[in-house]
Amino acid sequence: MSCPDGRPLTFAPPPEPPRLPYEELEAKLPRVPRGGRVDEAVVRRALAALDLRPAIRTEVKADGNRVGVLLSVKGNGYDPQDCLLARVRPGATEVWAPSRVQRMPGEGGCSVGNALDPLPPPH
Repeated sequence: MSCPDGRPLTFAPPPEPPRLPYEELEAKLPRVPRGGRVDEAVVRRALAALDLRPAIRTEVKADGNRVGVLLSVKGNGYDPQDCLLARVRPGATEVWAPSRVQRMPGEGGCSVGNALDPLPPPH
């Protein structure tokens, strides 16, 4: 088979993944006073109020009087995953991005379980 005449096909680069809303998430999540009760429904409503782009995956998990949150975008399988973790518990609401090593494929840093029970610092 012969190649067609003309220049080879070119394609635009893939679109940039959406920015994860660190500051917005931190501002919207509820603050529960010490001795209070964390309400998973309130956390879910706070996430809904962020009006996230469809490419941002969310996961919420309650465990006792704590609620963990994961926001992530699909990675390419080679570079560190882009994700944010949050944990709401009485007396503390925390938002963070795991270390680069923990965000590598297969390392488990970008999971709602890591939001509830953070992995120790790597190496």
